[in-house]
Amino acid sequence: MNVYYYSVYLKTLKKNFMLVIMATVLLIPTFFIWAGIPLFIIGGLIENLTNNALLVHLCISLSGGLLFSLPFMPINFKAEKKYSQYNRAWCSKVFHVCTNNIHISLFSNF
Repeated sequence: MNVYYYSVYLKTLKKNFMLVIMATVLLIPTFFIWAGIPLFIIGGLIENLTNNALLVHLCISLSGGLLFSLPFMPINFKAEKKYSQYNRAWCSKVFHVCTNNIHISLFSNF
């Protein structure tokens, strides 16, 4: 990561401040989803499979982080799109397409 990526990210946050407000507001009513599912459901499933407490805590932390970051995905997509336009890096474009497809496939099941 270089300094330009951080400046692009800050410009994206300043320009699309409504996305930040929407993501922050969404975190409050969805607290039991991004905190309850990893703690009770995923933690219980992993605990039934193994006795390793470290593995249980690792799975809870990773799944909680994933669910916590979902409301911020549009902000990350906009910043990555601007960065890939500036950098013209093939890796950034592939990352944007892959994460966009993952985001769509996560919500297409509902």
